[in-house]
Amino acid sequence: MERRKELFEEVVRQLQKNYVRLSEIEKLTKELGDALSRSDNEAAQIFLGMREDEMDKADEGKRGLYAILDAMDSKDRDSVRVLLNGHSINGEKDEETEKILKLSVQIKHVLERTIEADKVISRRLAGKDSYYQPE
Repeated sequence: MERRKELFEEVVRQLQKNYVRLSEIEKLTKELGDALSRSDNEAAQIFLGMREDEMDKADEGKRGLYAILDAMDSKDRDSVRVLLNGHSINGEKDEETEKILKLSVQIKHVLERTIEADKVISRRLAGKDSYYQPE
């Protein structure tokens, strides 16, 4: 039981780091859009580079999270995956599961906002050749 608690606490720590990284990516994406609106290509290039660095760190964080999941028994791993997908687990209401669920939902919202901002930038720059096709 103690090992489970430690692993769940480590998931929480990793999610907190990922949330900070993804929030930074969101901020940089908005700043990139602002720079492009001002036709400040030099600043846009700087923001692109900074955003790429944060994305690399977020990827590392995701790999770290997978490593923690791999260290769990299958029942706990399945439970955490449900939480990471933003769903609560019947009967499990301890502090760690609540934190994992809360952080997972927050991360999802940050990602949604970031993707929407990125879509606007991509469509503005690439038009019909945008990575994001019109809906």
